[in-house]
Amino acid sequence: MAQKYTTGWFKFIIWLSFTIIFFATASYFTEPLYAFIGASISGAVFLLILLINEYWLFPKYYINSRKKFIIFNIVIAIIITALHFLFERVFIPKNVKVELLEMPVYFPILRSFGMVTMANFLSITLLLNSELKRKAESEKVLKEEKLGTELKLLKAQINPHFIFNALNNIYSLTYTKAEAAPDSVLKLSEMLRYVFYDCSRDLVQLSAEVDYISNFIAFQQMKSEHVQGIQFNHEKVNGSMEIAPMLFIPFIENAFKYSKIEEYIDAYVKIKVSSDSNSLNFEIKNSIPYEGKAIPGNGMGINNVRQRLDLLYPNKHELQITENDTSYLVNLKIEVE
Repeated sequence: MAQKYTTGWFKFIIWLSFTIIFFATASYFTEPLYAFIGASISGAVFLLILLINEYWLFPKYYINSRKKFIIFNIVIAIIITALHFLFERVFIPKNVKVELLEMPVYFPILRSFGMVTMANFLSITLLLNSELKRKAESEKVLKEEKLGTELKLLKAQINPHFIFNALNNIYSLTYTKAEAAPDSVLKLSEMLRYVFYDCSRDLVQLSAEVDYISNFIAFQQMKSEHVQGIQFNHEKVNGSMEIAPMLFIPFIENAFKYSKIEEYIDAYVKIKVSSDSNSLNFEIKNSIPYEGKAIPGNGMGINNVRQRLDLLYPNKHELQITENDTSYLVNLKIEVE
């Protein structure tokens, strides 16, 4: 089926517009009735060329064979020029003023050919414009579909990663027969509800993400008997602000992992989340132990976050990571619409 580039109303407007233009010119040489008939035929020539290009030449030859497209256009232009010239020679001489009859014979031929050429140029321009718009829309749809697929894959990587970590923590608690083990199961239940239900949406309220982080910290605290050096400041938060879920968790997991906070009393993890009308700020800083520094893993957490940020907030986020011998600092700023 041929690609439809223009509507029926558009075609009618094309015919009517050129009919009016040709009538204004022809009425100077002949009677209004004959001028209207001639102008209608000339307008129909414009419409005919548009239809030939739209339904035959353009979809069949323009993309696949430009050479054939040009040849067929020239042949059709010559045929239509000849037919239009013959029509004028039969129709006009009986009704026009003497001045037009005295013009050289090549004048009406050039006039017809010029009209056909202009019609060809305009129709091809219109069709090219429509084709470019169609391709742009198609590419936009494909890009959005690809973006959606990539985001789903990235989000899908978060859930099993979280479950494995959580189960390892519960295993540690049950293995040591810690009293916090039952509570850890309940916390895990709440966190799983958030991960699998709330995080299935593209956006979640910032308040829900903050609650999840609070539960995560409580879960972490259960891993040691001493009070861990954890600070979580979220007083300046617009809870109704919506963000992509689970953006901060990989950074938080890394902070607890590399600080070894459950092992060292002087270790710390400091988290700060704040927001204003259109921006969100996340900061996390953790200590690095002098001895027994954790070996970097081969996980995909931080790379996952970087990819998600690039896809979800292109040119609307700043991520800075600073590391020295004693601390690791992450600053993330996101512009939220």
